[in-house]
Amino acid sequence: MLWTEKYRPKSINDVVGQPKFTIDALSWVKSGNMPNVMLGGVAGVGKTASAMALANDILGDEVENNFFEINASDDRKLETVRTRIKEIASTSKIGNVPFKIILLDEMDGMTKDAQNALKRIMERYADNCRFIITANDVWKIIAPLQSRCALYFFEKISDDIMKTVLSTILENEQRVVPEEELDMFISYLRGDLRRGITEIQASVSSGRSLVNLIDNNLEPYTQILQLIAENKHTNALEGVHNLIHKSTDMRTVCRNLHDVILRSEMESNNKFKLLRIVGEAEWRSNNMTPKVLASWMVGQMV
Repeated sequence: MLWTEKYRPKSINDVVGQPKFTIDALSWVKSGNMPNVMLGGVAGVGKTASAMALANDILGDEVENNFFEINASDDRKLETVRTRIKEIASTSKIGNVPFKIILLDEMDGMTKDAQNALKRIMERYADNCRFIITANDVWKIIAPLQSRCALYFFEKISDDIMKTVLSTILENEQRVVPEEELDMFISYLRGDLRRGITEIQASVSSGRSLVNLIDNNLEPYTQILQLIAENKHTNALEGVHNLIHKSTDMRTVCRNLHDVILRSEMESNNKFKLLRIVGEAEWRSNNMTPKVLASWMVGQMV
């Protein structure tokens, strides 16, 4: 069984690192009512898990009949809103529950037309269902939808909380990781708890240390940096394009290159030049296509 599922919060009381949301969510559970909710923040900080925990607490034993999860990034078309979502919102709830709950995960991947259609459904069927919307980039959600939701920005999980959660999991699984190694691993995660749980399970299953796991994950980026240092920029660009072809987004490429550059022993002037370029590339990742951005970034490093 995947540890991310095994240790997923079952109740709001189990959610960690997001006190602003959990305080309000507990009051909704107590009253048996809630607004439409929008959860924003980077990947791995507990948005989807918190939505499911809230649904469990409010719907209780009838959660399976009245909770619906739709990945809005996959089902992103207008037709999805007009048919599937409308059908769920309009049909009667089952059992003794206050309303249905519809989770629209990764809503920032849904088209603007679909979002506009959704706002009317939210108003029309407000007595029958509530929506929980998650998004990595809230700014991609149209303003009329944002205004119809209670908005919460989820922060990255602090290193201390990450350590507590991961240490508890390791203890439950009867596994031991040296504290220094665990601390290094946590700093590499940058607040992504879901990734931390996944990587620890991979480490335990493969028998590799967490340090070796980090080095292995960063190996493609180390090779790209080495090619740049040897002025083999065409080969370096091919390396970045290969990562994109394997579905690695440019933001992840930039962040991993950032870590590799920081760990390198190159001269300070070159190091900070590359860090500046990588930082600007990450900023540009919201507006440029990945391959074009990769070419721009490597071109700046010549």
